[in-house]
Amino acid sequence: MKLSTLRYFVEVATENSFTKASQNLFISQPTLSRRIQELESELGVTLFNRNNTNNIILSPEGKQLLVKVRDVLDQIESISGMFDPEGLNKNNKASIKIGCLTNFDFSKLYDLIEQFKTQYPNVKFIIEQGSPMELNDGLLNRTYDLVLNLDNYISNNDVLKTSLYKNNNLQVAIQNNHRLASKQEIQFSDLTDETLILIERNKSPLVFDYVINQCLKHGFHAKANYYVKNLDEGLSKTSLGEGISFLYSGMDNGYLSKKYRVKFLNLNEEKSSQNLVYAFQENNNPMLDEFLNFVHQNRSDLY
Repeated sequence: MKLSTLRYFVEVATENSFTKASQNLFISQPTLSRRIQELESELGVTLFNRNNTNNIILSPEGKQLLVKVRDVLDQIESISGMFDPEGLNKNNKASIKIGCLTNFDFSKLYDLIEQFKTQYPNVKFIIEQGSPMELNDGLLNRTYDLVLNLDNYISNNDVLKTSLYKNNNLQVAIQNNHRLASKQEIQFSDLTDETLILIERNKSPLVFDYVINQCLKHGFHAKANYYVKNLDEGLSKTSLGEGISFLYSGMDNGYLSKKYRVKFLNLNEEKSSQNLVYAFQENNNPMLDEFLNFVHQNRSDLY
């Protein structure tokens, strides 16, 4: 039983909604649902009545567990503050502000944050989502202490330091019975006669501009018949056979292809770095150094 799962349970119980809880926790809703289901299986009880997925309520067993879990979390917070020779945790309400890319799956990072908070429970994490450009600007003007961004969007600046978070590349989503389904990797030229589904430019300018430009580079105009507001809407349309949608491998939480009954193919493209990195600059926040050291020591948990 993971401590992070117990915190997830409390958040869902507080919000009475998987959707709102996943937004607050900055993890995908399928990941959150899976973790709660694992907890229910482990305990052998149903914790939530799900007659209406938009407004769930605690079962009698769930209400009992909520009281116990809150007590446990309070005790853990108290224990973790007993011994702190460096004084980092005593009466210290430090915060770390992190900027993350919209639509990407950072659930493993959240697990690391939960582990870190067992040592420093008074540290507050503020996590916001933004576009690659917004994150880079926010790092430079110190709006953020740390950002998780695409490598090629981090300014070439001596004051910024980066480290690899996760390998990342552009992919397409197709129906399982699509003519290209036998392939593992395709070229942009394979999309010449295909109907494309793009996330609206104001929501995802990076993918939008890249796809349009690559299609032109390969001698054809993108036939984009649908513009959607988010990744889930695009994958839903692909599942219904309305076209091919795009995503980065870093957006996949491991369950998207099964959920939407689609297949993901890598795009053979120019090898400009689109890996995910965490970037930061030295500042006067002592807890940032503590957190970065913790992430470095536990990097294997990110993969």
